[in-house]
Amino acid sequence: MKNILLMLLASFLFVSCNNSVNVDTSEWSGITNQNDEKSKIVEKLAKGYTDGDFGIAKDYFTPDGEHKVNNDVYTVEEIINGYNFHSLLYDEMQHIDPVITTIKYNNGEVYTNHWSDWSGKSKITGELQKNTFHCWWQWEGDKIVATQCYFDTSDIEAETKLYQEQNSQE
Repeated sequence: MKNILLMLLASFLFVSCNNSVNVDTSEWSGITNQNDEKSKIVEKLAKGYTDGDFGIAKDYFTPDGEHKVNNDVYTVEEIINGYNFHSLLYDEMQHIDPVITTIKYNNGEVYTNHWSDWSGKSKITGELQKNTFHCWWQWEGDKIVATQCYFDTSDIEAETKLYQEQNSQE
């Protein structure tokens, strides 16, 4: 009987150990969430962008934040004006099947990632343009202190040139 109890106890411990969760405590591991408040804020900012009202970012950005598109650095005011300018170039701007998640890393860093396809209809040529982008938003507390977006800017640069030519003739 004693041997049976020892075997049951050993079996229980063996099964319990096999069902344990392996938690990665590495510095750049952490918890990813798609439905947290920070992800919802980035969704709201993305909606502001597609509506041509990225000025709402002032509610969430620190005044001295650094914002990048590819390797170009912009102030808060410059990035807001730049993204709002897109609404002068395009109608029907949208993010297609966006994925937005926030990661709270074990080292205390918090980032929201946003990747998607983008489309917009040129106000000048009527052509539909498409692009793919990835952005991250770095948080300190409840404020965004930095952003970094990666996408091919050649279509926007060409559209800007057309816009400037059209408006210089008026």
